[in-house]
Amino acid sequence: MENTSKTSCSAWGSWWRLPLLLVLVLAAIFFTRGRGLWNAAPKAEVDAPPAAAGTAREPVSLSIDFGGERRRDFESLPWHDGMTVAGLMSEATSLELAQMGSGQGAFMRAIDGVANEGADGKNWTYEVNGQSADRSFAVYTLRPGDRVLWSFGPRR
Repeated sequence: MENTSKTSCSAWGSWWRLPLLLVLVLAAIFFTRGRGLWNAAPKAEVDAPPAAAGTAREPVSLSIDFGGERRRDFESLPWHDGMTVAGLMSEATSLELAQMGSGQGAFMRAIDGVANEGADGKNWTYEVNGQSADRSFAVYTLRPGDRVLWSFGPRR
């Protein structure tokens, strides 16, 4: 009986070539980064004030106008990079929100139990810094110091 456990030099003899190639490529990357040939990250803007990672620079505010004399104000909510109006509203933990959909298709159905009345009635709309919003609250990105106002009323 012949021993079939012998392996061909060509089948197993080149197994080391791929790891060696990978080591050489990684070494070239580290070498070029160390020499400054590649920028590891873009430089920060000169006029942007330095801020510690994850800290709020300037708070944002949220006001909910239910009509009549009922109003809720949330001043000085912490802003963070990438915050949307939806994210701001989740910071106001005492608010009861009912929305439908997500992303660009998100729609606010009710705030604190006050629900939209449909095309001929009162509905929720929002504005940022006095300007009516032109997109869904779930994708509207806020900046530090922004003021968000939700109003329940007839269509403007």
